[in-house]
Amino acid sequence: MAQKAATLNYVQDIYLERMIAEIQDYAIILLDTNGIIINWNKGAEALKGYTAQEAIGKSLHIFYLESDRREKLPERLIHEAEVNGRAAYEGWRVRKDGSLFWGSIILTALHSDDGRVIGFTKVTRDLTERKEAETKLAEKNADLERMNQELSSFAYAASHDLQAPLRKIRSFIARIQETEKNNLSGKGNEYIERIISTASHMQTLIDDLLTYSRTSTQEVSFTPTDLNKILADVMKDLEETIQEKHAVIESDKLPVLNIVVFQFEQLFTNLLSNALKFTRKDIPPHITIRAEIVGADAIPGYVGDFTQTFHHISFADNGIGFDEEYKLKIFEAFQRLHSPREYSGSGIGLAICKRIVENHKGIIQAEGKEGAGATFHIYLPTEHSEVK
Repeated sequence: MAQKAATLNYVQDIYLERMIAEIQDYAIILLDTNGIIINWNKGAEALKGYTAQEAIGKSLHIFYLESDRREKLPERLIHEAEVNGRAAYEGWRVRKDGSLFWGSIILTALHSDDGRVIGFTKVTRDLTERKEAETKLAEKNADLERMNQELSSFAYAASHDLQAPLRKIRSFIARIQETEKNNLSGKGNEYIERIISTASHMQTLIDDLLTYSRTSTQEVSFTPTDLNKILADVMKDLEETIQEKHAVIESDKLPVLNIVVFQFEQLFTNLLSNALKFTRKDIPPHITIRAEIVGADAIPGYVGDFTQTFHHISFADNGIGFDEEYKLKIFEAFQRLHSPREYSGSGIGLAICKRIVENHKGIIQAEGKEGAGATFHIYLPTEHSEVK
């Protein structure tokens, strides 16, 4: 039995040795306690360019940049593996021909039966393609952020500069209406009313553009704020419309969060205004606001840390709703599902909501059904909670 067991162990050792030697996707290197190479597999030869004869007996320093050697990175990794049993690192490494690759390195300490460190295994994987893709993505994101900043700055400047001439237009039209109304024909008065309506729509558009640009260009501060107070203030501002439409608004108790106050005032105003605007004929608006804490798995399509928890705040109404195929499009600037003659507005309101929620590291989603109302879901990380 003992001889059979010894033979089996010998065979297993041979297979293990051959398996390590033949693996080509990973460089697997055996080091002594001083970081000298004592074994070298085909993967190491393919990745680093050295044959086993060239590498064995050399220090692992030969794979590191001069700057890494000056900072004693190899020694620090060996020390970390010796103390903690393992060290992991990613960075640029040097091949025999001087070319660089992005390596993911795991250094593991090997121990004797009595617990002494007798060497190390070093496993390296080439992740250059991934690193280059990440770098390109980061560059594109930086370009996109720069373009967004420039666009927001342009929108702010252009909108601001349009205010003065528009005020003059509205002022002169108002004077004509006051002083010349009786001297104009019926058609003339109709044209004046159309100019006033168009100027009013343009003012709304400019105001919304300014609001949209402010959500990214202004310096903001996060303040612990009771969302119930924000809701009460917004409802007071919309009181005339609420009474005129006989609207009923019900709300759960909302949390206290660290937020940008003026942005959340705008967020609540836009969502409530939409619910009061897009109503069905002869059916009073009924708006329900709910609040709860949910896990990440409760968010449709969520990609990220699933240990994260979120404040889920929803605004549901019984209005005209929308076709589900537009649930993403409605958050794009200037996207309208209805003509301005049917429902007034600039088409920027929900884009503003999306930017505000994203400024707070959150997610906003919509669901709806034509003729059966809409619900807007806001998910904010609980890290914004004032009381956790």
